[in-house]
Amino acid sequence: MDLINDKILIAPADQTGIPETNNAFINLTIDAELKESFLSTVGSFWHNENDKLEFFGYYNDGTYYCQRNRLRYDFKSTSNYWAEYSFKGATVQQANDLYVKAQALFAIAGAVKSQEAIKRIEAVEKEISFFETKWLKRIREKKLILASSDWRILPDVVDSYEGEKQRWIDWRAKIRSIAVANPEEFDTPLDFAKSLWQAVYPIDPKNYRKIYPNDMLEDGVTPAPAFMDPDDPNQWTKYDDDASSDYLDDRMINRLIYAKQRGTSRRKVKKDIFDAIKLMQAEAIYPDFDMSLFQIEE
Repeated sequence: MDLINDKILIAPADQTGIPETNNAFINLTIDAELKESFLSTVGSFWHNENDKLEFFGYYNDGTYYCQRNRLRYDFKSTSNYWAEYSFKGATVQQANDLYVKAQALFAIAGAVKSQEAIKRIEAVEKEISFFETKWLKRIREKKLILASSDWRILPDVVDSYEGEKQRWIDWRAKIRSIAVANPEEFDTPLDFAKSLWQAVYPIDPKNYRKIYPNDMLEDGVTPAPAFMDPDDPNQWTKYDDDASSDYLDDRMINRLIYAKQRGTSRRKVKKDIFDAIKLMQAEAIYPDFDMSLFQIEE
């Protein structure tokens, strides 16, 4: 643990004793808030404002090396100064207790680094694949919209109002007729992007009847614009889930199933390390920190 350079290193259990230059060591950075939280848990025996912990190395035979920086007074110059020294006054148990807290510090730093890496990767992927994703999404949307509404035109489905099934047939035919732009057809990526955003879908018969109950305007007397009227902006949308009520329902259900089934990768740690992690209150430092990622090792 190098608290001067804000670094913590650990070697896999089966590779302790190898030279420090070996890349089997895992090197993590500690930010200022996390370091401060860690130091607040180690107690004044190891760290205080006049005698600061700077470096701690713990070995698997129970020995340790500790460097501290003590505030001293020079009677000749009548001034204070800092002096580094090698600290050897800890018992085996005290050294082990600090090692446990260092392991907790390492676990938190590793979890935070993983979360930050995921965010960076997602940001890069979002920027790089924006146009491709939007294009592929448009292609996929048509298939999903049609698939989710197949049941609407089955022979045993009874109309809830006159001509309902025919509207579904006409609407599905319109969805099929909408062409998805190909990037090769455009001179610039900007023109291609505009075409993707300008493409619109007609809303389905169910959504139409939500806007115009019984095919009437709000007054209940005036007839509403015809279904899929090209001049009625209320009936056209850029978004698939606004166009298709069935597609929205299917997607929401699938998301709920996915959220329930999705497995979270948990890190198993010993109980004393788990308790030390809780003591550092990482949630107060990192709003996205998830303590449930850690599990006590049986």
